[in-house]
Amino acid sequence: MNPSEPLHIPCFVPFRLALPPDWRADATLFNPSNPSIGQTVKRFALVLVACTLPLCGARGQKVGVALSGGAARGLAHIGVLKVLEEAGVPVDVIAGTSMGSVVGGLYAVGYTARQLDTIVRTEDWYRLLTDPVDRRDLAVDRKFTEDHYLLTLPIQRGGIKLPKSVVAGQRVSQLLTRLTWSAHAIRDFRALPIPFAAVATDLETSRAVVLDHGFLPEAIRASMALPSVFSPVDLGDTAVIDGGVVRNLPAQDARALGADVLICSDVTDPLEPRDSIVSLVDVLVQSVSFRVWDSEAEQRSKCDVLILPDVRGFSTFGFTRASELIARGEVAARAALPRIEAALAQRRVSRRPMAPRAPVVEPESVFVTAVRFDPAGLVPEGFLSRTLGVRPGSWVSRGTLDQRMSRLYATGLFEGVGYRLDQGDLTVLLRERSGGRFGVGLRYDSRYKASVLLSSTLGRIAGGFSGRADARLGQQIQVGAGVSQPLGDGRSVTLGAEADYVRSPFDLYRGDHRVAQARVDLGAITGSLARSLGTAVDVSIRVKAEHARWAEDVSAVASPPINRTFYTVAGVIQIDTYDRGLFPHSGIGFRAVSEWATAWRSRRAGPRSRTTSPICADTCRSCAGFRSGRARPWGRRAASRRRTISSSWAAPTPTTSFPTATSPSWACARSSSAAGTSRRQSSGRNGSSGRTSSHASAGTPGPCSTAGASIPPATWTVWASSWARRRSPAA
Repeated sequence: MNPSEPLHIPCFVPFRLALPPDWRADATLFNPSNPSIGQTVKRFALVLVACTLPLCGARGQKVGVALSGGAARGLAHIGVLKVLEEAGVPVDVIAGTSMGSVVGGLYAVGYTARQLDTIVRTEDWYRLLTDPVDRRDLAVDRKFTEDHYLLTLPIQRGGIKLPKSVVAGQRVSQLLTRLTWSAHAIRDFRALPIPFAAVATDLETSRAVVLDHGFLPEAIRASMALPSVFSPVDLGDTAVIDGGVVRNLPAQDARALGADVLICSDVTDPLEPRDSIVSLVDVLVQSVSFRVWDSEAEQRSKCDVLILPDVRGFSTFGFTRASELIARGEVAARAALPRIEAALAQRRVSRRPMAPRAPVVEPESVFVTAVRFDPAGLVPEGFLSRTLGVRPGSWVSRGTLDQRMSRLYATGLFEGVGYRLDQGDLTVLLRERSGGRFGVGLRYDSRYKASVLLSSTLGRIAGGFSGRADARLGQQIQVGAGVSQPLGDGRSVTLGAEADYVRSPFDLYRGDHRVAQARVDLGAITGSLARSLGTAVDVSIRVKAEHARWAEDVSAVASPPINRTFYTVAGVIQIDTYDRGLFPHSGIGFRAVSEWATAWRSRRAGPRSRTTSPICADTCRSCAGFRSGRARPWGRRAASRRRTISSSWAAPTPTTSFPTATSPSWACARSSSAAGTSRRQSSGRNGSSGRTSSHASAGTPGPCSTAGASIPPATWTVWASSWARRRSPAA
């Protein structure tokens, strides 16, 4: 029988009401004229109460469930709910904290315990807990940065700060939003199929915040914002974190929802004995647990039945052991069934038949009638609409919406991106990223050994421009800074300017012997106009002025330095669809450069001036590079084939993030000076590239490099040797 249906209980009591002769017409039941009549009225009232009490007890008693926090250990709650369903125990209200709010919130929406079991077994928990950004969603100019920097820190209030959390929680938010489509329009959580409340902690006052209204996915995400692991959630003017800090078991919140019989499932991690505390992390966890256990005794006392699954041996992030955790919850719930039955019988709560709970069926797609961005005006709406790619009057699936939100998040402009659906109205929820980012990376190659890579993105500065600064510290020094300004409402065209400096030492060989060491100092100023065609293609025009200084630091014969000034105009097309920057499994990389250059030489005196008399005059040339990744592991055979493709076709993906200012003009200057000393730049007149050329170019940028790219040594050797043969008088 459904508890929501009216219950009629007939009450038959033998009773005879005889009025005495002296009954007055003005007498009432509450003011009888005769004491005997008063006694009769009292007996009649008692009979009415006796008939009404069973009716009230049968209709008014509610069964509530309180689910504690506990990270991965909270998955045991699914096993508890599964046993309650099988036993026919009704669940009229539910409250949860942290992971308990995730399980309880989805259960309140309508998911069955078996559906929750399937969800936690099939989700990719690694992606949920690490929040990776798919490389294919990044713009071409951002792909290298994300690949090569090991650590990224926020820049706020004029300094480099530690982040608020390890994980932003973007993918967790997307998962909760996708699973609660049917509840997006419900603002009062008491109106859900099962009334629900979550508990969070006010980050400023440390007080408990009961979340029983608002946007359900956001409330669940706020309740599970584990300190330092997931970022805090802003709810209006309040920043909140995990509710387990102040009330890990929300027993009183389930009572506030109206629970008369309360079943609690508690997986709170117990305090560790002294012998188990052996590390810094153990001390930190134990210190946090003190505050958690402050409220445990009080909350447990409010429970009619307390279920304690045995999850002591499971780690906080052991989500891969979901099956074992759910099984532990089932075992503990079955052991508690006699106590549950006794509590229900005491309150006269009838158990439901064994009919299974109807599973919730979320729609796979929705018809979008309108698209809004909240808040409006953070960035031009044309850019947001183009990136989102969802137009009013079209059907969109849950998977597609997730993908488009990931694409918006990958722009790097927002700290978080979400959405809300209400009767076909799609509202995209944006949280603007404050400040810039500072990245640190490491690089090692056989020529220049170890280097430290530093990069900073300053975000929006004066006039809406974005700034960046880069440095590479090591034997090869590179420093660069630039600004850029997106144009138009769609932000697909970008105007940029940058200044760069490079100092590169390299060795000169005669045969197998190193005979000299030279150094090139090169500074460049570049202006560019770029057009992005989605996230895979970038087309740009670049104008560059660069000055190069060639000097031999170590040489058998004293040689004055050579100075060159180059002016170049280049057109560049880049295509990058690799799934990852290092050892990709799939995708293609293509780079084509067409460059016009003119050079000016400062004359030098000396007996060897004749060797450098050829000047790089106006030149025009093009080069292109192409690589394709294959969806198989990079073994020895695959790597060998990859090198062959690079040497034959041209440039693979960039290997440095700095505009190295090395262009065909610099290759020309280098070949002129090197050829004057010996013919080591060309192994002969047959046009083949010799070993000496390979040595001279090892680790140095190549002739096709421009604004953010350099050619690996194998490919560079082919091009540089060819260029030297055309320009060197010795060849």
